Amino acid sequence: MSLMPAWPKEIHSQDVLNEVNVELDQWLKSVNIAEEKKSKHRMKSNYTILASVFYWSCRKEKLLTLTKYQYWIFWFDDEIDTGGELTADAAGTRRICDLTLQCVDHCLHPDPMEACFNPPVNSPGTVAVLYEVLAIMRQEMGPMSIERMRRELHEYVEGVARQQAIRQDDNLPDPWYHFEIRVADIGVFPSITQTEFAMDFELPDSTRYHEAMEAIVVECTRLSILINEILSLQKEFRVGQLEKMVLLFMNAENVSVHESVHKIISLIRKHYAACEDAVARLPWTDDEVANEHIREYVRGCRRLATGTGHWAYLCTRYFDKTQLNEKWGLVLNLEASGHAS
Repeated sequence: MSLMPAWPKEIHSQDVLNEVNVELDQWLKSVNIAEEKKSKHRMKSNYTILASVFYWSCRKEKLLTLTKYQYWIFWFDDEIDTGGELTADAAGTRRICDLTLQCVDHCLHPDPMEACFNPPVNSPGTVAVLYEVLAIMRQEMGPMSIERMRRELHEYVEGVARQQAIRQDDNLPDPWYHFEIRVADIGVFPSITQTEFAMDFELPDSTRYHEAMEAIVVECTRLSILINEILSLQKEFRVGQLEKMVLLFMNAENVSVHESVHKIISLIRKHYAACEDAVARLPWTDDEVANEHIREYVRGCRRLATGTGHWAYLCTRYFDKTQLNEKWGLVLNLEASGHAS
């Protein structure tokens, strides 16, 4: 967090988080996902906090929906990721991706009269959850935001399928290639667009795709990737996933784990600076309401970066809290390689 000192780190009050968790626990009982998987994600990942650090001032009702979305994206990704049910199943991966894309197009159809929110009979549990979540979001999003999220979810789902294929290759990818393709498959773009749902505004396409705003979105996505590449390293390494930038730099450049981690930290500083530089180039106007929407969107981008790290320290998805010292310094335990801090 000290690498991005000026960026937001707030979350909702504990009372709000508790109220949302009570509703989530009831909702989880109705979701057609294996009980073991539901329990694992509920106990280790605390997606309510993740949604809160991303959208810290949204209403409680929206926080509930945004948390359900986080459950969906992690269930979907973990099913295909290393160690998941579809890790080596290309046909199964393609099937779940096609059903997911069909859901996206049904719920976010450009013509509201053509939109459909009822999942087909016998849909997988993850697909049914996405129908539920997108149906709620669509009701409170403008047409430009809806279309952006539709395209971004397409890119995300196809990116996940592409990563599944890459992991079946006998050769490790180049770290820089891995970094760039992760921009699409990490799922940050749709989460940024959901800032508009969370905070009740719509950013015009002319503003969203302005050069400076596009730079901020991409740089914050890169920051989220870099932070995740370090913090999730231990978890992924233990299930045999080697497509992590720390390990890829070690392989490609013959450096130590310490040197590789420090290389990624230097990249975090570089992309943080590039993001800050872009703020001055944003298309500010004489309309203060429009300017506040720009500021809120930028805050949303920043929260996706800081929130990725903040949440990791507040749950046990990636590492145990005993690995943190009194100053929140983290020691990662790579069982086959000793320790890296």
